[in-house]
Amino acid sequence: MADIEDDPLLGPPGFVFQSPLRGKRSRPRREANGAKMSAVLGRIGRVAKRRPEVMVKVTGSARGLRGIKEHLAYITRNGKLIGEREDGSLIEGAANVRSLAEEWWDRGGVDRPARARDTINVILSMPAGTDPQAMAEAARAFAQKTFGGNHDYLLAHHNHESDPKRPENPHAHLTVKTRGREGQRLDPRKADLQAWREAFAAELRQRGVVAEATPRRMRGVVRKGQRQAIRHMDARQATRVTRWKLTQAVKTASAGGDGTEGPWAKAAKERQRKVRRAWNTLAAAFEQAGQPKLAKEIRQFVSTMPSAQTEREHFIGLAKKLLAKQQVRDCGRSR
Repeated sequence: MADIEDDPLLGPPGFVFQSPLRGKRSRPRREANGAKMSAVLGRIGRVAKRRPEVMVKVTGSARGLRGIKEHLAYITRNGKLIGEREDGSLIEGAANVRSLAEEWWDRGGVDRPARARDTINVILSMPAGTDPQAMAEAARAFAQKTFGGNHDYLLAHHNHESDPKRPENPHAHLTVKTRGREGQRLDPRKADLQAWREAFAAELRQRGVVAEATPRRMRGVVRKGQRQAIRHMDARQATRVTRWKLTQAVKTASAGGDGTEGPWAKAAKERQRKVRRAWNTLAAAFEQAGQPKLAKEIRQFVSTMPSAQTEREHFIGLAKKLLAKQQVRDCGRSR
């Protein structure tokens, strides 16, 4: 982490607030004014109190007319849900959904690279219990401010499909046409995704929903999480990547490995140690500055940070449990 510069307001501990990968446009500005300090303090308080984190995730892409049709049909439940376009027009009904797919394909076929993605598919999500109306308004404002004027898109809200016994995260599907008005192509990087998360969280807060968009590192999280909406997708169509990870985990577990021997596992634990130390340094500074309540909240936050378990260690742990169950079943059959 030596390449991450000190925060202009918080000093060395402020590195936990910085995204590991930053594009030129997301490099922090150096004005240290009262308004910015107030925003930083608000953010520290929300994170220490574990306020809900937004999810903005690229779930895939579509290529070709068939791929576009299938995805637009999926997010609109084949036209049963109303979709919102970049220009504010509404798309309803299976026939209109197909017509939109054909329109996008006709407009995007000029000078199209052979393997180009025709759409980027994004999901915006918040935990169950979030006000669905505020969620829908925030998603609409985010889409318009982020892509409006440059890229056409279709936004579909999935806020009213909850089973009372198993409430679903309110979420929205946003399918963005990659070819822009001027011929530019949308190709988001990690820095863009973090900027999108922060923009979506800001829209939610403007509508009274307490939300944050901090890097996992800031919260001491090592392993990538899977929100409910993504887990549902993965359950319906188990990805090749997931199957490969499980297969590799079974091989490692069968050989007696636990995943902690790799350099990546050691690096993850060292990163979390630095994050814990940075938070504790902030707590001490706030206590000396006469803010004992915030200092106490930070220390409680640090004490409940998850263990530094990598995704690989997690999969190997699952594989060991599966192998143990298999051994029990085999023993029962042999008697």
